[in-house]
Amino acid sequence: MRACGGWIWHNAGCVVDAPAWGGCLEVVAWLLMADRCIAPVSEYAGGVLFLETSEEMPSATEVYRILRCMGERDLLGQFGAVLLGRAKAWSFEHPGPPAERDTYQAGQRTAVLRALAEYAPQAMAVFAVDFGHTDPQLVIPYGGMVRVDGPARRITVTY
Repeated sequence: MRACGGWIWHNAGCVVDAPAWGGCLEVVAWLLMADRCIAPVSEYAGGVLFLETSEEMPSATEVYRILRCMGERDLLGQFGAVLLGRAKAWSFEHPGPPAERDTYQAGQRTAVLRALAEYAPQAMAVFAVDFGHTDPQLVIPYGGMVRVDGPARRITVTY
């Protein structure tokens, strides 16, 4: 992994240019549990998965478990690149000091990397991207084209 502009890159030796799918990890988990709005896994082959966690601040264990379930469905392994939104590490109910926020975000990265190692070792991952429950916020078009260029450390979103 390497930090660049705040982003943290893992497995960044390739370029993935594909449609994006994903969203809030907790909502994606609910959709998977209800078997709603989920296409056959082969339709995600080579795609870009984007995930972020909400202000509910799920634990690293919960993040891993959701990704493990995606892996067991053979969904996680379909994606060539995974973009992870900068984890929301505070809330009005749980403001926490900066060191605690850093620890929380590191725990989430570790959980994601563990799931990727088990179910999608070929996937490139970029952490701390500003989308989802964060500010500032990049909008990623659901189903739109996203280019994740690992060697150039660049993400391009086509609207």
